[in-house]
Amino acid sequence: MRPMSITTDMFNYSYKLDMPTKLGLFAGRGFRFVHWCDDWNNGVIYSEKDMRLYRETLESYGLKCLDIHGADAPQVKIGATNQSVQKEYVRLLENRIEFCSIVGGDSVVVHPPKDAPDLDRSIQILERVRTLCEDQGVVLAIENCFPGDHEMLARYFERFPPEFLGFCFDVGHANLYKNSDELMKFGARLKALHLHDNKGVTDDHQPPFWGTIDWPSVMRWIGQSGYTKQVNFEITHRPKYFGGTPEEYLDYAVDSIMRALS
Repeated sequence: MRPMSITTDMFNYSYKLDMPTKLGLFAGRGFRFVHWCDDWNNGVIYSEKDMRLYRETLESYGLKCLDIHGADAPQVKIGATNQSVQKEYVRLLENRIEFCSIVGGDSVVVHPPKDAPDLDRSIQILERVRTLCEDQGVVLAIENCFPGDHEMLARYFERFPPEFLGFCFDVGHANLYKNSDELMKFGARLKALHLHDNKGVTDDHQPPFWGTIDWPSVMRWIGQSGYTKQVNFEITHRPKYFGGTPEEYLDYAVDSIMRALS
C-alpha cells in the first residue's frame, strides 16, 4: 500500500469524469486513500442516502476516505455578517462533518475568513459545531489560504484545543504568500495536507517538482511534525499545462509523488 492520498477533484475542472471513472483510475494507480474534495466550492447538501452511496462507492474500489474538504461556496463564507448566511454556512459545515464520519474520515478542512475583522464571527461559527464534532469523532482543520494568515491561525489555536481544531497545511498557498516558515511552527497541530506545486505566482496545483517548492524540505518537516496519516496531494489537471489523457496525467502525477516521497 502506497503511503499517499489523492484528492477526488483532480479531473473535475477539465475532463469532468464521473465518480466511478475517476475512482477507478485512482485505485488502478495504487491509491488506497482519497481526500474528498468534490463539492468543496458549492452549497450542495448531501442526504444520508448520498453519504452512504458515496461510502459504498469508495469501498467498491478499495478506497478509504482520509479526510474531506468542507464547503466554501462563493456566497456562503465563514466570516459572513448576514445571519441567514451564517446559518447556511453552519448547515453546510454540519453536513460535511456528518459526511466525514459516515465515510470514515477523521477531519474536515475549513477555510478561514480572508479578512482579520471577520475572525471573531468565524470563532462563533466554529463554536456552534463543536459538540457535533465531538459526537461524530471529527476534527476541524483550518487551512492556510491568504497572505499573512498565519497570524489568524495562531489566534484560532490559542482559542481552541487540538482535539477540536487542527491545521491543514497547504504548501502551494504557503509558496505563493512566502510564509512557510511561520506556518511550519504549527506542526504539532497538523491534521490534514494539501500538497501541490506552483511557481510562486499563481495557485497552479501541479505535481511535485513542477514548480519552485523545496520538496525535500517539506517532506522532512512533515516527517518531523508527528503527522501519522497518509500524505495527501491536492493536484488538479489543467489543460494549459498538460494536454494528455487522464491516464497519462495521473501516471505523471504518481511518478512525481513517488519521487517526493522517496
